Amino acid sequence: KPSKAYFLVVLHKLSGQAQILGASEARLMERFKSLIAHKKRQGTPGPMQNECMSDQVCIEDRWMHSTRMLHYLRLFRDLFDHSKPLKRMCTEIRSCSEIIHALAQHSHHDNAVPVLRRLWDVGDATMSRTSKSNAILAYHLLLRHEEPSGCLALIEMLGDRVFRCNSAQKQAYNLVVQHAARAYECGQNKQFPDNDKQSSENLKQPKAGQGSLIEAPADSDIAGVSDANLRIFCQEALSKIHFMVEDYLDGHKECAFKSSLHEPARFYFDICGNSHHRDHVNVHGINGWLCLVRGWFGCQLPMIPLSGDHDTFKGCADVWSGLSEKAWEVFQSEDNFGKDYEGIKGLSSKFLKNARYGSYDGGHAFIGRTAEDLEKAARQKDKKYKQYADKFAYFFTKKFLVKKMFEALNAESKPEFVGFRKVCEDLFPVFKGKFLIAEDNFLEFLYDDDLMHLDVDNAAFFFWWCGVCKMTKDMGVAITKEKKEEKYTDSCPICYEKKDNIMQIPHWGSKGDISSHWMCRDCMDRYNRNKCPFFQEVSLKETVLAHISDFIHEISTRSSVGDANQLAALTENWQFIEMEHGNKPKVLIRVARLILSDSQFAGLLRHGVDTKAGWMRDAAGFIFRLYGMSLEGDLKTTESEQKLLEECYETIVQSVKGNPEHHGHYLGAIYSQAMVPYVCALQYGQKTTQLELIVKHIGNIISRLYKKRRRNQPNLQQEVRERIIEEYRNIVSARIWGGESRDPVWQAFYN
Repeated sequence: KPSKAYFLVVLHKLSGQAQILGASEARLMERFKSLIAHKKRQGTPGPMQNECMSDQVCIEDRWMHSTRMLHYLRLFRDLFDHSKPLKRMCTEIRSCSEIIHALAQHSHHDNAVPVLRRLWDVGDATMSRTSKSNAILAYHLLLRHEEPSGCLALIEMLGDRVFRCNSAQKQAYNLVVQHAARAYECGQNKQFPDNDKQSSENLKQPKAGQGSLIEAPADSDIAGVSDANLRIFCQEALSKIHFMVEDYLDGHKECAFKSSLHEPARFYFDICGNSHHRDHVNVHGINGWLCLVRGWFGCQLPMIPLSGDHDTFKGCADVWSGLSEKAWEVFQSEDNFGKDYEGIKGLSSKFLKNARYGSYDGGHAFIGRTAEDLEKAARQKDKKYKQYADKFAYFFTKKFLVKKMFEALNAESKPEFVGFRKVCEDLFPVFKGKFLIAEDNFLEFLYDDDLMHLDVDNAAFFFWWCGVCKMTKDMGVAITKEKKEEKYTDSCPICYEKKDNIMQIPHWGSKGDISSHWMCRDCMDRYNRNKCPFFQEVSLKETVLAHISDFIHEISTRSSVGDANQLAALTENWQFIEMEHGNKPKVLIRVARLILSDSQFAGLLRHGVDTKAGWMRDAAGFIFRLYGMSLEGDLKTTESEQKLLEECYETIVQSVKGNPEHHGHYLGAIYSQAMVPYVCALQYGQKTTQLELIVKHIGNIISRLYKKRRRNQPNLQQEVRERIIEEYRNIVSARIWGGESRDPVWQAFYN
């Protein structure tokens, strides 16, 4: 509940009546309610309604306060601390000059020497000794770890800045430090000098056993893991998550900065006709905007501002007071996140509400004398900066940030994000055990049954546990607080027979969830190994699980649409699974078993048979594969399942035979659908006898149909050939038919 002091202050501000401060608490409450009601009637929001968006920032403050640029500067300091010769090399005039000329020669840039020398002279625009040494160290790292083309592009960017004002020189310094440090990070596989190799390793991740440098609720749970090796393994996994999150947030901060402040300012000055200030937003105005978010949030961006810039007003003014709310609707769109305003659709000069802030001196009243004055006022939460803080904070709300951050990391869209899915899966058993999560794996916990829609609350909960997000009241709403009930079954998952002697497999020092590791007594007696059979497949099964769910969902969705090309592509999805796991035939059989036993999939097949649905022909390749596996005896099926597969096969065959008006593409496609499972099985040495018979059956059908229809359909031959996969046809012609002379498909369509 709000404190009494809060009500006193609010009442004092709203009523302006000093005598009310002596009233009793009960009367204060009544007076407060009446004043709020009065303000509502006047159309002015009360203090409780006017919630500050900055309070909804969902990540912990330490993530707002840190940035890779500061991390890189600490790295440079550590490199100097570890090696006095390195520090001496970066301070002596002669060695500095040699490094400059060597990098200039390496880059092949015509103007490299004066550009590099100028940046060395000014450093971070303060001409401090430390910044000048950092510049030379950056040159040294670029010389050793960056390609000539990368150095050429960087020097070109530096040349646009180093001969200009202090603010531009500061940006040049930031650029060269960041570029050099990233090149150093990526050069771990190259030869390092003995004095800095260890520092590079520390940059990438902490030493084994060191754990994460960020405090997280997960720390205590990981510390409780009894196995020392597993404990170290989990600590390293958490550290990797922190490294990836920090890298992502650097980019997210820059995009949020552009969409809330930088690009709206450029857009505003443009529609005001002030091209000078528009073009100086990224030179001088940027210092004001950076100081605003640093003052209000303590937020550090990779771009470090020059707070003493006296020209900050050139590109920094009360621009949002001059723009309509419709402009914000465009800039806050997820589709426009981080874009330059020139590339954003929907912006219009009609969004200009007031042009007076766009004059040459229009920014003085907004910033004060320098960017430092603006930062001090923002730190005091000056109300004139509130709307700017709110707009920046919008991009850090749970709804916007968590989904975007998780999907970017999970997609492993950058080299820095590679391995994110694995480390999350590695940590999930500890997380699951702590909070008694019902789901079996990480993706099931975060997504719906179709693995299509992310549960943002659950993702935020996991990030909180990792020390990234703040805890909120509603964060754990969707979390199941009771352990999943053990699903007893009377069917053995090994032999697929109903038994009354099923028991859980005993484990020694088990890791992760073993609740589903069951086996009948007969199989256990025959399985005389010391390794649990499920652990051989558990990671593979979890990877393929997403494919299975997607596969069933796509068939269910696309069968109603009836797009032949899209349905035929589903066979290609199964082909990818076979290509990835074809050397493990038992695994493929178990996966096929999981799909066939799925009630939704079985119901879909039954509906296709009963309605003679045309989509079954277009998705025939996968059905052929299941049918062939069952006929070979590899895929054990029940009597009803086997009958269903036979009916599916007959339905597909009849759909090909029964329509005399079929376009040639359908005939060519059905033959390709028959060839794909055969080629997949052949490639990995699996049984192909039944699949060969299917290929021959389909091949003979389309050949006979061609002979009957070719007079009435003169383009039929060409149409069929357009849908037959050439490489597969060559394999099938040689191995199944015994050569082109005996191949009825080749004779009909290629002879």
